[in-house]
Amino acid sequence: MQVVYICSPYRAADEETLQQNIEYARELTREALLRGESPVTVHLYMTQCLDENDEQERNTGLAAGRELIPRCDAVIVGARHGISAGMKAEIDFARRCGISVQYIQE
Repeated sequence: MQVVYICSPYRAADEETLQQNIEYARELTREALLRGESPVTVHLYMTQCLDENDEQERNTGLAAGRELIPRCDAVIVGARHGISAGMKAEIDFARRCGISVQYIQE
C-alpha cells in the first residue's frame, strides 16, 4: 500500500473558505483511501491540536508535516483552489527529497 501525503489549502480569510478547504482535504483523503492508498493529511488533524492563528504553533505543525513527507511514496496536490504558500513549500521540499508529486486539478 502506497503512503501518500495530501497537500491542499487550509488557511483561509473567512470561515466559509476554511470549511471549503477542510471538505476538499477530506475529499482528497477519501479518494486516496478508495484507491487503496494510505493517506497522510496532517492539516486535518494537526489543526485539531494546534492553534492555526498562533504563528509559532502553525510553524510547529508545518515542521511536523515536513518530517513526514520523506516517509511517503508520493505527494498528492489538490490544486482545485490554487496553490498556497504553505503548499508550495511542501511541494518544493518533496521534490528536493525525490518524492513523486502528483497534481489533481479537477
